[in-house]
Amino acid sequence: MTLNNVIVHELLKEAKKPMVPGKRMKFRDTTLDSSNAIVLKLINEINGLYGKKGNSAYYGVFKEELTERGPVPDAIESYTCLVPPSSQDFIDLSVGIMNKLADEAEKQPWSSGGVIVFADYVRDGINFFLVTMIKQKEGIRLSSKLEPELLEQLDLTKINQAARINFDKFLKYQNSSAIDKQDLSYLSFISTTTQQTASGYFILALGCDKGITSNNATKSLPTEVMRFFGKHNEIKNHSRDFKNDVINYINHQFESKKPAKLSDISAMAYKHMTYVDEQTREKLSNDLVTYLNSEEVRIPVEFNVSRSGLNQLLNIKYKGDGYSFNFEKALLGTTGDADICYNAENESLTFTKLPKDAVQSIERALKEKSQTGDGDDE
Repeated sequence: MTLNNVIVHELLKEAKKPMVPGKRMKFRDTTLDSSNAIVLKLINEINGLYGKKGNSAYYGVFKEELTERGPVPDAIESYTCLVPPSSQDFIDLSVGIMNKLADEAEKQPWSSGGVIVFADYVRDGINFFLVTMIKQKEGIRLSSKLEPELLEQLDLTKINQAARINFDKFLKYQNSSAIDKQDLSYLSFISTTTQQTASGYFILALGCDKGITSNNATKSLPTEVMRFFGKHNEIKNHSRDFKNDVINYINHQFESKKPAKLSDISAMAYKHMTYVDEQTREKLSNDLVTYLNSEEVRIPVEFNVSRSGLNQLLNIKYKGDGYSFNFEKALLGTTGDADICYNAENESLTFTKLPKDAVQSIERALKEKSQTGDGDDE
C-alpha cells in the first residue's frame, strides 16, 4: 500500500449536548508523514477491519437528488479529476467534509464526535479515498496538535463510521450507460446504525446511497457462496447443496418483503456445516461473510432482493416419463457456449459442460447397457 496523503481532525461533540459555537472541530493544519510507521500502521489496521465481522460494508453510490446529496459528492468528484491532487487540495477536501459532518451532527442530539481519519492511498494498483471515524480509548484526550504518536490512543477494535471511494470503479460508473449503472457501485460505507439514529449523520453528511446494486447482489450471492465453498476442501462437496439453500432463502426474503442479510447467510452456513469440527465451522462461517463483503465481491451487508435478479436464479423444472431436469435459468442459452443449449429447430436440449463425475456415470451406464444387450442399435 502506498499512502499519498493522510490527515486527522477531531469532531467535538458529546451525546445529548449541543455543540459549542466556534469549537465544533479541532483541525490539524498539515498532512501526516506518509512514511511514518504509526501512520502506516493506522491505515493498514483500518483497512484490515473494513468488511470484517462487525464492520461489514454497504455498497452503493452518492445520492443523485440535489436536495439530499449535499456538497461532499461534488467536492470528491472534483478531487478525483486532479492529476495528481496536491496536499493542499487534500486538506481543503478534508476541511469541507468536516464542516458538513459538524452541520449534520448538530442536528442529532444523541450524536457524538470522534477522530476523523482521511486517507488517499493506492492498494493493489487502485486509488482509494477513505474517511473514517474512530473513537478514543476510554479516558484519553488527544492533544491540540493531533500528533501521530497519539494515534495509538485510538480504539481500533471497531470502526464507528466509514466511507471509502474506489476511484477506478467511480470512473467506470461515470462512463457507463444508465442501464449499466444500476449494477455498479464505487462507494462502500460502514454504519453501525441507520440514518435515522444518532450516528447516521455521518452517512447523511457524505451523501451516501445504499441499495443501488441489489440486482447484482441478488444474482451474485448464490454463485459466490458456491465459489467460497469450492475453495475449502472441508466443505467443497456440499457447495451446490448450500447454493440451493441460499437461492431458497433469497426467494423467501423476496416473498416476505424482507431484505437479504449476510448475517443470515453466515448463520445458515454455520448450521449447514455439521460435518466439520466446531472451530472450523465458526471460522468458515465468519470468513464467508468477509469474502462476500470484500471490495472484490462487493455484496452488501444487507440488500433488498431484486425481482429480475431472482427470476434469473429460479430453476426450470420438468418431470417427464422416466426422466426429469432441474436447472437454473442463468445456465440456459441458444448458443454452443451456454452450459445448457436449447435448439429451437429440433426442440432439444444439450448439456455442454458436464462435470467429470457425470460423464463417468453416463459412460458407465452406456457400457452396462451394451453388455446386457439393451442397446438401441439392434
